[in-house]
Amino acid sequence: MHPEIFHLGPFVLRSYGLALAIAFLVGIWLATREARARGWDTDQVLNLGLVVLAAGVAGSRLLYVLGHVGEFQGRWLHVFALWEGGLTLWGGFLLGVPAGIWFCSRHKMPTWEAADILAGPTALGAAIGRFGCFLNGCCYGTPTKLPWGMRFPEGSLPYQQFGNQPLHPSQLYNVLAGLVTFVVVTAVGPKLKAPGQRWWLMLGLYALLRAAVDTTRYYEPSAYILHIGGTGIAESELVGVLLAVWSAVLFFLMGATAKAQTVPSASEATTTPPAG
Repeated sequence: MHPEIFHLGPFVLRSYGLALAIAFLVGIWLATREARARGWDTDQVLNLGLVVLAAGVAGSRLLYVLGHVGEFQGRWLHVFALWEGGLTLWGGFLLGVPAGIWFCSRHKMPTWEAADILAGPTALGAAIGRFGCFLNGCCYGTPTKLPWGMRFPEGSLPYQQFGNQPLHPSQLYNVLAGLVTFVVVTAVGPKLKAPGQRWWLMLGLYALLRAAVDTTRYYEPSAYILHIGGTGIAESELVGVLLAVWSAVLFFLMGATAKAQTVPSASEATTTPPAG
């Protein structure tokens, strides 16, 4: 765990902020590379990425703050201290997606094709960002007896909660979830014909994997909205499952619609015989 990379006078390079910066740069590089291959204006895609990033970070932070208001009482300026950690992924989608749709509409860009371009970079960016969580010591897991359980140093948030107990490395599970999603989208994406399918494949797969990972993550008691027997279901788990189902429906619906549009109608398929 290394929340701070180095100090240079008053300047502190924090691992979480560095991970977010790397995630954005790698994501933009991938998106502009694909945009160029499609013959798109790369500057437009770059601007789209900047808008989605700004809205996504704002939404992620807003949702986190709303869920942890007590943490900021008397220190409201820390709301803007993103380098300290504290972003909620689904809040990023909540504002980032509408912002992307607005940008595409304003600049007459095909919305679903633009979403497909951003699908792979979004998954890879999520993986890189979660590695920043691991270095920062946030988003940690619950105690485990598995051989890869990790102990965090004294003074860290995980240590304050669980002491020296080995914990699920939930942050690294999320890194793996993002990488798996990126690989699947990259491999399967070119075979999908309907615009938008790549995006919904990415979102659905990552949401499902994220919901599974969240069963190993520590949440405050207030984060659990359902209790079945002795098992609590956190809000993020429920959101992940619902998003996965919604994404699957739209994935297949878009595919079916595109297939129906490519099948010629009976009148088009029937040719009129030449006059005798």
